[in-house]
Amino acid sequence: MSINLSNFRDETVISLSVEGQLNKDSLEFNGRRIRFTEPIKYDGEIYKVGKEKYLHVNINYRYEEVCGRCLEAFSREDKTVLSGKLVEKENEIGLDEDEDLIYYYDERLELAEYVVDAIIVSLPMKPLCHEGCKGLCAKCGANRNKDDCQCVVEDIDPRFAILRDLFPRE
Repeated sequence: MSINLSNFRDETVISLSVEGQLNKDSLEFNGRRIRFTEPIKYDGEIYKVGKEKYLHVNINYRYEEVCGRCLEAFSREDKTVLSGKLVEKENEIGLDEDEDLIYYYDERLELAEYVVDAIIVSLPMKPLCHEGCKGLCAKCGANRNKDDCQCVVEDIDPRFAILRDLFPRE
């Protein structure tokens, strides 16, 4: 996924179209394992504003992961955006830290690492198969989305646990 930026030497060129796909099988970070079920697709453009170059790319991907509550595998399709200012690697001194910077070297932009980083940032902090996932029972371990177990789980705030003994159950 190397993009040649030498076309910008021609003053009449103000944008370059960027389109392609990245074949990545899986991604592991922070104890999570994301498996991509199809190639990661991206499309967008690199455009020139004055002497500066900017990148804006739409990224679409489909992945499988294990739910953080019920431990069942699920599949999801998602999208994200990668955008930022292109900066030559040698000219990185004195740049504004607030801007999203994307580095290139010798008029070649290696996009793969930036696409993967954008996907990592866009993933939810906790993977859930669906928003209303009930998870596993703390006592018997049954998947509460599939089975309605009869376990009684008393979730008492430890600060009020002593009050429970004041009113005995009959």
